[in-house]
This record gives sequence, structure tokens and C-alpha cells, in this order.
Amino acid sequence: MNTNSPQFDFNQLTGEQQKTFHNVYNELKLDHASYLEYKRKLQLKTEVHSDEEENEWHYELWRHLRARKWNISHTVKSIRDMIQWRKDNHVDSILDNLSILARIDLIRKSVPAANHGYTKAHRPLYIEKSGRLNVDSMLSQFTTDELIQCHIYLLEFNSQLARERSRQVGKHVESFAMISDVKGCKPDARKVFHILKQCIYIDDNYYPERLGQMFVVNPPLIFPALWNLVKHWFDPVTKAKIFVIKKGPDTLSTLLQHIDSDQLPREYGGSCESCPTGPNCIASHSLCTDADDDVEEESLSMAS
Repeated sequence: MNTNSPQFDFNQLTGEQQKTFHNVYNELKLDHASYLEYKRKLQLKTEVHSDEEENEWHYELWRHLRARKWNISHTVKSIRDMIQWRKDNHVDSILDNLSILARIDLIRKSVPAANHGYTKAHRPLYIEKSGRLNVDSMLSQFTTDELIQCHIYLLEFNSQLARERSRQVGKHVESFAMISDVKGCKPDARKVFHILKQCIYIDDNYYPERLGQMFVVNPPLIFPALWNLVKHWFDPVTKAKIFVIKKGPDTLSTLLQHIDSDQLPREYGGSCESCPTGPNCIASHSLCTDADDDVEEESLSMAS
């Protein structure tokens, strides 16, 4: 298996984009050197290699440039803010933090989730039964900061999976995909909207262009009202990557356009046989709420 990530290809950029790229690169040269030295001093389990880091830095600049519409000053500020945020929140060592991983295992007793194979575009696939979320149980056990820290861990983990997949398939994979199963979603989901808003801010500002696709499946009757409360928090480019799939045959046909059958759990029409917990690939726990089909929904306050 190839141990090196595919080299960044400057030929994919237009002449004007190459000029902009190099302007940003030169403006941030000292910032990158200082950040690289900071990472070396962390003594991470994964060794920091200069050539590999330089290549990944090119991809990082490219993602931020696209997200900031190739505006030089906005991109430079965006990346400097990202570097400082990563230092302030100890993000580069977060995957070595076993206590956060243990916390994620506990959270999954309130909301079932797991990484599950790859899409046809080789994006790592993360599946979460968001509708089964036991809101009161989760909020009583964890602080907002603890939950956001777990979100950052999962972003880093899936980014690492994308990097590893790039090496496996010999082409760059920069993003990941998600299936959010909202069956059973209830009005009390609003209690975690303040956390969701902070997570969206982190995604947009510090992980631009990392979400490849998000499939929202099994939406109950209440979902459009909840979605209307939060959809304006998403960047328009990100929102265009979110597909809400109505219940019925469209679910399977849409998912199979993007994900091979053997990478999908059977409950979503796939044929996965590799999970030890199969056919229930995404294990549920007693703390999770029941996913009853559309019970009579409570009225929502539509103030936004």
C-alpha cells in the first residue's frame, strides 16, 4: 500500500488561481513554519514529516481559498485564525486523548453512531441515528464544551480517514460523507440547537470543504419545522451538499447512487456483511429514545 499521499497538482488551478495560491503561500510561510515547529514539540504518536506536512499544507490552503472565494486577505485571516484555534483547543493532539474517545463511547449510548466504510468517491462514511438522541440524558451527563470537544475529535478522525484513504487509492480524498437518520426526531431536539450552531461555526471556519455529502433519511413530519429553524446557519455551499430524502423507495435509490451496497447497513437497503453486530450495524442502547414513526407532534415556536 502506498504510504504517501498524492502530491498536490498545481495544474488543476488556472493561471490566476496559481498566482493567488502562491501569494497566500508566501504570506503564510512564517506562520506555517512556526506551526510546524509547534506540532513537532507535541511529540505526537504520529510522527511529523516535513515533506508530508508540506503537501498537506498545500491542500489546506486550497480548501480555504475555495471557501473564501479566492480572496487573499480573507484566506490569510481564515488560516491564521484556524492555526490559533487549533493551538488554543489542543486539536493536534486530540486523537491521542483517550478520555475523549471514552466519552464518545458514552455519548453513543444516547445517540447511536459509527463510521461505516466509504462512498463510491472514497469518502469515509459516518452514520448517526440522530433521531434516536436522548436529549435529556446527554445534556445531564456532559457539558457543552465536552460535547463540542467530541465533535472536534470526530472531525479530526474523519479527516485522518480521508488522508489514509488517499494513500490507499492513490488519489486525493479531502472530504467525508454522513448519513443522518432522523427517524424518531422529537421537538426536544431544540434543546441542543445552541450546540449545533457552535458545531456548524467550527465546521465552516476551521474545516472548510471537508463535508462532501450529507444524507438526511427517514424525516418525520416534524422535521421540516426543525430544519427551517437551523438551515440558515449553514453556508450556502455546505447547504447544497445536504440532501433530505423522503421516506420510501427514494431512500435506497438515492443512497445507492453514491454508496455501494456492501458499504451500506441492511436497514438502509444495503448488503453489509462485515460488521460483527450485523445485521444491526449501528448498535442502539437502552438510553436511546424509541424511534416510533410519526407520533402526533407538538406545536413548535417558529421564532428564528
